[in-house]
Amino acid sequence: MDFITVDFDKSIDRSAFDCQLHPALNTYIALHAGQDEKRNVSRTFMYVEDEVLLGYYTLANASVALDELSEEQKKKMPRYPMPAVLLSRLAIDKGMQGNGLGQRLMSDFFRRVYTVSKQSGVAFVVVDAKDQDAANYYRGKLGFVPSTNNPLRLVLSTATLIQAFKTQPAG
Repeated sequence: MDFITVDFDKSIDRSAFDCQLHPALNTYIALHAGQDEKRNVSRTFMYVEDEVLLGYYTLANASVALDELSEEQKKKMPRYPMPAVLLSRLAIDKGMQGNGLGQRLMSDFFRRVYTVSKQSGVAFVVVDAKDQDAANYYRGKLGFVPSTNNPLRLVLSTATLIQAFKTQPAG
């Protein structure tokens, strides 16, 4: 399966994007994503139809300390900070919410993490949920586990993700 997103493209109008619940996500894509791209701080991937931005996510590198992990996640892990990919933003335009685009963007994101994991060590995927509803989505639908230090910081072992991709039929 191919990626459904395109790399950040400054020629796409981002000013009309409105995820409704979190204005900071609208401001980020309109004003800051391009700057973060230039600075190599993060990478943003956009879902665009007919030159209209309908959703996006941003990823960056991070690390996870052992004390952030659940007891189950700590098993067989080293005692030093481990490499992670941070899903720093995920936003869907209000006109597309409830249509499954969020799940499709998460699949796209997981595919990117899997691709990176074949070239560089990635022990975990981390997300900082904007609110409890978002945290519940990541926990319930995607299997993330809350950090022991912050219930809105959620962690998912990439071992599970990698195994899922390895068992998928080719194509």
